Amino acid sequence: MYEKVLLFLIALPMMILLLAVCFALYFYIRDKKQSQHSILKTHPIIGRLRYMFEMIGPEMRQYLIWSDKEGKPVDRDTQSTIAKAGKYASTVIGFGSKKDFTISDFYLSNSMFPKNVNELRVDNSNSIHTHLYKILHEGLVSRKEKRYPSSIQPWYLTNEDAVVIGPTCKHPFPVKGLVGISAMSYGALSKSAVKALAQGVAISGGSFMNTGEGGISPYHLSKLYVANDEVELTTENEKKLFAYIKKHPFISNFKMREKFGEAVQALLDKVENQGAIQSKQADLIFQVGSGLFGARKDGKYCEETFTKNANRPEVKAIEIKLAQGAKVRGGKLPKEKITPEISEIRGVPMGKDVESPNRFPLFSNMEELFTLIMRWKELTGKPVGIKVVAGSELSFEELAAYMKKTNQGPDFITIDGGEGGTGATYQEMADTLGLPIYSGLMILHDTLSRYGIRDRVKILASGMLATADKMAIALALGADLIYVARAAMNSIGCLNSYKCNSNHCPVGITSHLPHLESGLVVEEKRFRTANYLATMRQGLFMLGASCGLESPTEFSREHVTYRDTNNSTKRLDKLLSHSE
Repeated sequence: MYEKVLLFLIALPMMILLLAVCFALYFYIRDKKQSQHSILKTHPIIGRLRYMFEMIGPEMRQYLIWSDKEGKPVDRDTQSTIAKAGKYASTVIGFGSKKDFTISDFYLSNSMFPKNVNELRVDNSNSIHTHLYKILHEGLVSRKEKRYPSSIQPWYLTNEDAVVIGPTCKHPFPVKGLVGISAMSYGALSKSAVKALAQGVAISGGSFMNTGEGGISPYHLSKLYVANDEVELTTENEKKLFAYIKKHPFISNFKMREKFGEAVQALLDKVENQGAIQSKQADLIFQVGSGLFGARKDGKYCEETFTKNANRPEVKAIEIKLAQGAKVRGGKLPKEKITPEISEIRGVPMGKDVESPNRFPLFSNMEELFTLIMRWKELTGKPVGIKVVAGSELSFEELAAYMKKTNQGPDFITIDGGEGGTGATYQEMADTLGLPIYSGLMILHDTLSRYGIRDRVKILASGMLATADKMAIALALGADLIYVARAAMNSIGCLNSYKCNSNHCPVGITSHLPHLESGLVVEEKRFRTANYLATMRQGLFMLGASCGLESPTEFSREHVTYRDTNNSTKRLDKLLSHSE
């Protein structure tokens, strides 16, 4: 018996060595004969190591080589902050910052007499019912955590401080949560990702979600149900439905249909009308891009399709996408990511890349753009805005001049920075087109102020404003509200694997392949979205309090100091001349 075991132990490595030699010989001959790759032809076998290291390079750099502040577009520190906010509703660290304080940067100006929490103008009257994690044990290769139901404060603006988009519209949009989910289409994202984000916004309350230019999907319209105090219900089915929802709070309309069938929706509506249950949904900003998805029929603009979507009760505002920071052009959806459902929602064929035109077919100058804005406001009674990117200090002169001349124009302007993200674009566009968000934001705010029309529009800022300190600086530079996209993706599990365009996202956020998408558990990730939003809102209030402000809506340029590499400092309201 022992002899056989010994013989096996001797033979096994020899067999492995023989197989390795055979494989090496096979690849040597194959590589020498091929004519496609020079490195393999001149250095067979060893040349393959180059491709292997090239393939695993991003992961090697992210986890082993880069420091916590080096990774792009999201460094490890930022990703850790987002993860802690989503899982623990906290951003607390120990020992101190890892930031490089020798480089030029913006700093918030703390007050000698900061505000206490009880002095803040904040609405924390209704808690957010969510789930948080607690670490039980953390080892070298594992972390044991327990998830438990919890309540956290929402950190809403008061009614008096609410940011009202389109106050003169028939249906103005008051916002009490300063941070919302930026434009990411169903198609660029999987249906599970859209569900997790939309349901997270619904749980957090107060915030908002942009649909992206791909149109409104059923997943943007997710409904969550919670039971109210028991009321008198008449039928046995109504009582069973109420009892089930009471036992399963925040159950979605999708899960209800899976369990009870499509017909359950009518019963849900009936029981909700009786006041026994309550539904929660995300407030949506319906974005229309140059491809006109959600506003077209047979490939052309269709006003009937537009009004059908824009007049949905979940839609609170409409955004015309003129540009995007990462591409400053229409969107690109690779054919690999087009499913039959996406094909139907967008009205595009299967098996072909979808590239939106660089410019809208409906207008080609400022007058025609304003005509469309006013037409859509007339059709919906809702605020209509535009999304832009700054290219120079003169980017918004024509827009502001025309707004002043006509007394018309958008109710809000979304300004995206050149560092903005995307599911797919061209390298040269992502690297060079469009100014970073802080520069673009200041140009937009100052241009509108100089023409005396700043108070007519609200400004929404986006472009890697992932943490509360960056958001606070953006508010001080002129923003009214903040958009986040990649931070929202990180909150539901994004690993920064740079595979958004390939349909092979390892965590299922941007993949429509079932085996990958299944990794994203909506019922868990939606709470991380809600926790992240609430924690960022809390961070804004705490930073405001540190600067002596009762509300983050009071941030202005006097609360930001710019420090250069020579240690010279200048408060921004003194450094920059502008007309308020």
